[in-house]
Amino acid sequence: MGNHKEWRKQAKKLRRRRIRQQIAIARYEINKKEQLRRENSPSYIRWLDEQKQAEEFQIQEEARIAAENEAAWLKREEVAQKQWQELQEKLKLAWEARAKQRARIKEEWEREQKRLKELIKQSEREAQERLKKQEELKQKIENFIVHGGEEPEELNINLETNPGKQVCPFFQKVGACRFGDTCSRNHIRPGISRVLLLPNFYSHYCLESTETEYGNDADLEFDRQEIYQHYKEFFFDVLPEMEKSGRVRQFKVCCNKEPHLRGNVYIEYKTTREAVTTYKLFNGRWYGGKRLNVEFCNVKSWKSAICGLYLQNRCPKGSACNFLHVFRNPANLFADADKDQHHTPPAEDIERLTPDTRHWRWSESPERIPTENRSHHRHFREQHSHSKSKRSRTRSRNKKRKRSHSRNKSKDKSSRSTRSEHSNGHRHEHRHKSKKQVNNESRTPSNTSSRRFRRSHS
Repeated sequence: MGNHKEWRKQAKKLRRRRIRQQIAIARYEINKKEQLRRENSPSYIRWLDEQKQAEEFQIQEEARIAAENEAAWLKREEVAQKQWQELQEKLKLAWEARAKQRARIKEEWEREQKRLKELIKQSEREAQERLKKQEELKQKIENFIVHGGEEPEELNINLETNPGKQVCPFFQKVGACRFGDTCSRNHIRPGISRVLLLPNFYSHYCLESTETEYGNDADLEFDRQEIYQHYKEFFFDVLPEMEKSGRVRQFKVCCNKEPHLRGNVYIEYKTTREAVTTYKLFNGRWYGGKRLNVEFCNVKSWKSAICGLYLQNRCPKGSACNFLHVFRNPANLFADADKDQHHTPPAEDIERLTPDTRHWRWSESPERIPTENRSHHRHFREQHSHSKSKRSRTRSRNKKRKRSHSRNKSKDKSSRSTRSEHSNGHRHEHRHKSKKQVNNESRTPSNTSSRRFRRSHS
């Protein structure tokens, strides 16, 4: 049964193949006859000719396009070659220019290095010449100080801050200006002169205090007599040292509160030689923990430099005055110099102090308080704090007095007139004191000065 089924399947397959073969043979015969018919047909022959011509035209067109493309490529290649040649020429020129520039830079650098070496050598020569001139100037100054003679010409020069501009009147009169070197006017400083200026040499708490928007009551903590006593100690501490260089014709200390005049000390000597000696001795030295800066100034008239209204307690500008508010020297020393009548007082009228250098405030560097004097210094500080607390208790009473003083202007004027008469009488008594009394007054502050004021803090 199974074999018949397989045979039947195979027979059908063969039958389908025979049918396909017959159909293919018939189709082939038909196509062959059709092709023979078309080949013999004039339209088909004409179509073949057209196809052949079209193929030939296509071949010719393709050849033409290829030739055109090749010609365009050759043209582009020629242009590219030209551009490349031009670029190479430009690069060559740029390279040559860069090489020339490098050579020029190298030449300039070598020339600059040579010039710098020459400048260095020249600066060294100039420095050596300056050092030589400085040494010669120092030698001239030493000879001028030791042997006297004419003043060195190198020092007879004036230093100007703004040459050609108007001279500052305040600096010309007092040797100081509130604007300093930034002043729009001209400040003329002498090379050397007989007058020395030590800026901010004298210091006190009342002078260093500044006003706030609520006012300042620092002056209530110190009585004028205490401040003047402090100044007398400073006076007898400094003046003897200044007189070691020569004869002092004027000694003034400012009590202004403006920074450019605060604590300035003016010293006028009889000769320029003595002033130069003092400058050499004290410039750069230390006093009371501060380094001194000594300057030459040209105060032509003390009468025009000192505020005359302050001496009469009538200065309208008060602490903001740009003229000199000065302390009264003990025993009215150098009073004639205030009126430009220079008569130096005799040497015996001024106490010559010779304290132990160990306890004295002058030094080449800040000293420390000796061990044996520390207990005394501690006692002085306790005493000062006690006096300060005592002054603070009287502050309220002083405020009340100031209020009553402002309410009673008429009484204040009368009290001022009586006070001025009393002061005039007191000054008259001082003028008629004997030399012995002057010496007694001068010796009184020297003892306290040697005990406490001369001690310096490191």
